[in-house]
Amino acid sequence: MKGVTLLTKLEAVREKIEEIDIEILSLIDRRVNMAEKVLESKRINGTSINDHKQNEIVISRALNAATELNLDLGSVKAIFEILIRMSIERQYELSGKGSLP
Repeated sequence: MKGVTLLTKLEAVREKIEEIDIEILSLIDRRVNMAEKVLESKRINGTSINDHKQNEIVISRALNAATELNLDLGSVKAIFEILIRMSIERQYELSGKGSLP
């Protein structure tokens, strides 16, 4: 009976993780969809789609927060590099210069 209780607790934890994963994906979707507003502003300001300075600011901000949360900095940096790349790719798509089909 003890094994069943532990399994039930494990299943409950996994369900909670699944909810968090869905929440993370929803936030990623919201972030990527901000690309349209970012692109509009970049067009008005004459800024290039891939703004290296801003990318560094975003990563630095993420690493500072990750340090405070005691998260692995290398992993957080990799995640934010992916998020930035997704945003840049979306902006290129919206501008008609995307490489995706």
